[in-house]
Amino acid sequence: MKRHFFMLSVLLLFLLTLVFMLFNGFTAIGLINSLFLASLILFCLSLLILLFSDGAFSIMGHSFRRFHYMTAPKRVRETLDGDELYTRKDVKIRQQLYPITLPLLVTSGTALVLALLLSYMQ
Repeated sequence: MKRHFFMLSVLLLFLLTLVFMLFNGFTAIGLINSLFLASLILFCLSLLILLFSDGAFSIMGHSFRRFHYMTAPKRVRETLDGDELYTRKDVKIRQQLYPITLPLLVTSGTALVLALLLSYMQ
């Protein structure tokens, strides 16, 4: 199953590189620039998915809710007392792993290093 996700991420990288090559031109420099841009975009996207799946945003959301509850006026706090989302002390951290995250991260990271090496060889 992981092999399918690696093939999907390679295909996505290839298609995104071809789209960027339409704008950069079909030269060796255009290929290197397009590969770098596509791999950089996919690398940032995979890091964002990894950050989201590890629960960093759920901790920040809980912190903002607690801060809002503590700084709210008394009459607003009375209405929020019945809401479990604002009054609970424990944090429910999201631990949802997506199967595309690691293959996309490895593929785009490898392509990013390859594009950098090719640019220095050119």
